[in-house]
Amino acid sequence: MTFTDGAGVLVLGVGNSLRADDGVGEAVVERLGGVLPPGIADLRAVYQLTPELAADLAEVALVVVVDAAAGVPPGEVVVREPDAASLGEPFSHSVDPARLAAMARALYGASPRMLLVGIGPASLEPGEGLSPVVAAAVDVAADTIAAIIRER
Repeated sequence: MTFTDGAGVLVLGVGNSLRADDGVGEAVVERLGGVLPPGIADLRAVYQLTPELAADLAEVALVVVVDAAAGVPPGEVVVREPDAASLGEPFSHSVDPARLAAMARALYGASPRMLLVGIGPASLEPGEGLSPVVAAAVDVAADTIAAIIRER
Protein backbone atom coordinates (compact mmCIF):
# COMPACT_ATOMS: atom_id res chain seq x y z
CA MET A 1 0.00 0.00 0.00
CA THR A 2 1.20 3.51 -0.75
CA PHE A 3 -0.17 6.49 1.14
CA THR A 4 0.71 10.15 0.86
CA ASP A 5 0.45 10.93 4.58
CA GLY A 6 1.90 7.72 6.02
CA ALA A 7 -1.17 6.97 8.17
CA GLY A 8 -3.26 5.14 5.59
CA VAL A 9 -6.90 4.57 4.87
CA LEU A 10 -8.55 1.35 3.75
CA VAL A 11 -11.99 1.51 2.13
CA LEU A 12 -13.75 -1.82 1.69
CA GLY A 13 -16.78 -1.92 -0.60
CA VAL A 14 -18.63 -5.09 0.40
CA GLY A 15 -21.24 -6.94 -1.61
CA ASN A 16 -22.32 -8.94 -4.59
CA SER A 17 -22.94 -6.99 -7.79
CA LEU A 18 -25.06 -9.91 -9.09
CA ARG A 19 -27.71 -9.20 -6.43
CA ALA A 20 -28.90 -5.74 -7.49
CA ASP A 21 -28.34 -3.18 -4.71
CA ASP A 22 -26.05 -5.52 -2.77
CA GLY A 23 -23.40 -4.30 -5.24
CA VAL A 24 -23.54 -0.72 -3.93
CA GLY A 25 -20.29 -1.12 -1.94
CA GLU A 26 -18.37 -1.91 -5.11
CA ALA A 27 -20.03 1.00 -6.94
CA VAL A 28 -19.03 3.45 -4.18
CA VAL A 29 -15.42 2.20 -4.21
CA GLU A 30 -15.29 2.65 -7.99
CA ARG A 31 -16.67 6.20 -7.64
CA LEU A 32 -14.13 7.03 -4.92
CA GLY A 33 -11.38 6.12 -7.37
CA GLY A 34 -12.41 9.17 -9.38
CA VAL A 35 -12.89 11.48 -6.39
CA LEU A 36 -9.88 10.89 -4.14
CA PRO A 37 -6.33 11.91 -5.00
CA PRO A 38 -4.13 8.93 -5.91
CA GLY A 39 -2.36 7.29 -2.98
CA ILE A 40 -4.59 8.62 -0.21
CA ALA A 41 -6.53 5.38 0.28
CA ASP A 42 -6.45 1.71 -0.56
CA LEU A 43 -9.81 1.10 -2.28
CA ARG A 44 -11.05 -2.48 -2.51
CA ALA A 45 -14.24 -4.23 -3.55
CA VAL A 46 -14.74 -7.49 -1.65
CA TYR A 47 -17.51 -10.05 -1.77
CA GLN A 48 -17.50 -10.37 2.03
CA LEU A 49 -15.37 -9.51 5.03
CA THR A 50 -12.99 -12.33 5.87
CA PRO A 51 -10.55 -12.96 8.74
CA GLU A 52 -7.62 -12.46 6.36
CA LEU A 53 -8.44 -8.75 6.19
CA ALA A 54 -7.44 -8.31 9.86
CA ALA A 55 -3.78 -8.06 8.79
CA ASP A 56 -4.65 -5.21 6.41
CA LEU A 57 -6.55 -3.38 9.15
CA ALA A 58 -3.40 -3.50 11.26
CA GLU A 59 -1.57 -1.41 8.65
CA VAL A 60 -3.91 1.59 8.52
CA ALA A 61 -5.30 4.33 10.77
CA LEU A 62 -8.83 4.41 9.31
CA VAL A 63 -11.05 1.70 7.84
CA VAL A 64 -14.31 2.53 6.09
CA VAL A 65 -16.63 -0.37 5.28
CA VAL A 66 -19.31 0.39 2.66
CA ASP A 67 -22.25 -1.96 2.24
CA ALA A 68 -25.97 -2.25 1.65
CA ALA A 69 -27.68 -1.75 5.00
CA ALA A 70 -30.80 -3.69 5.94
CA GLY A 71 -33.38 -1.64 7.80
CA VAL A 72 -32.29 1.65 6.22
CA PRO A 73 -34.73 3.31 3.79
CA PRO A 74 -33.79 2.73 0.13
CA GLY A 75 -31.16 5.21 -1.04
CA GLU A 76 -30.50 6.66 2.41
CA VAL A 77 -26.82 6.88 3.45
CA VAL A 78 -25.93 6.32 7.11
CA VAL A 79 -22.55 6.51 8.85
CA ARG A 80 -21.88 4.82 12.18
CA GLU A 81 -19.24 3.02 14.18
CA PRO A 82 -19.40 -0.79 14.40
CA ASP A 83 -21.39 -2.18 17.30
CA ALA A 84 -19.21 -4.25 19.63
CA ALA A 85 -22.39 -5.98 20.82
CA SER A 86 -22.65 -7.62 17.39
CA LEU A 87 -19.57 -9.76 17.97
CA GLY A 88 -20.39 -13.28 16.88
CA GLU A 89 -18.36 -16.45 16.69
CA PRO A 90 -14.62 -15.70 16.60
CA PHE A 91 -13.83 -17.99 13.68
CA SER A 92 -15.71 -18.13 10.42
CA HIS A 93 -15.23 -17.59 6.71
CA SER A 94 -17.22 -14.37 6.93
CA VAL A 95 -17.08 -11.81 9.72
CA ASP A 96 -18.87 -8.60 10.61
CA PRO A 97 -16.91 -5.34 10.92
CA ALA A 98 -16.82 -5.40 14.74
CA ARG A 99 -15.40 -8.93 14.74
CA LEU A 100 -12.82 -7.97 12.10
CA ALA A 101 -11.67 -5.03 14.23
CA ALA A 102 -11.47 -7.33 17.26
CA MET A 103 -9.31 -9.76 15.27
CA ALA A 104 -6.93 -6.97 14.23
CA ARG A 105 -6.64 -5.93 17.88
CA ALA A 106 -6.12 -9.48 19.18
CA LEU A 107 -3.75 -10.69 16.48
CA TYR A 108 -1.78 -7.55 15.62
CA GLY A 109 -2.33 -5.12 18.50
CA ALA A 110 -3.86 -2.63 16.06
CA SER A 111 -7.02 -0.63 16.61
CA PRO A 112 -7.71 1.50 13.56
CA ARG A 113 -10.69 3.81 13.64
CA MET A 114 -13.53 2.05 11.82
CA LEU A 115 -16.63 3.54 10.25
CA LEU A 116 -19.51 1.82 8.52
CA VAL A 117 -21.23 3.54 5.62
CA GLY A 118 -24.52 1.87 4.82
CA ILE A 119 -26.85 2.53 1.92
CA GLY A 120 -30.43 1.31 2.17
CA PRO A 121 -31.21 -1.17 -0.64
CA ALA A 122 -34.39 -1.20 -2.69
CA SER A 123 -33.77 -4.74 -4.01
CA LEU A 124 -31.42 -7.59 -3.18
CA GLU A 125 -32.92 -9.91 -5.77
CA PRO A 126 -30.67 -11.62 -8.32
CA GLY A 127 -29.78 -9.30 -11.17
CA GLU A 128 -27.11 -6.86 -12.24
CA GLY A 129 -27.32 -3.13 -11.79
CA LEU A 130 -28.39 -0.86 -8.98
CA SER A 131 -31.93 0.40 -8.56
CA PRO A 132 -32.32 4.08 -9.52
CA VAL A 133 -32.67 5.28 -5.92
CA VAL A 134 -29.53 3.43 -4.81
CA ALA A 135 -27.57 4.46 -7.90
CA ALA A 136 -28.37 8.09 -6.99
CA ALA A 137 -26.95 7.48 -3.48
CA VAL A 138 -23.55 6.34 -4.79
CA ASP A 139 -22.29 9.92 -5.26
CA VAL A 140 -23.64 10.94 -1.84
CA ALA A 141 -21.85 8.04 -0.15
CA ALA A 142 -18.61 8.67 -2.07
CA ASP A 143 -18.68 12.39 -1.21
CA THR A 144 -19.37 11.56 2.45
CA ILE A 145 -16.44 9.14 2.61
CA ALA A 146 -14.13 11.58 0.81
CA ALA A 147 -15.03 14.27 3.38
CA ILE A 148 -14.37 11.86 6.26
CA ILE A 149 -10.95 10.99 4.82
CA ARG A 150 -10.03 14.64 4.26
CA GLU A 151 -11.10 15.65 7.79
CA ARG A 152 -9.29 12.90 9.69
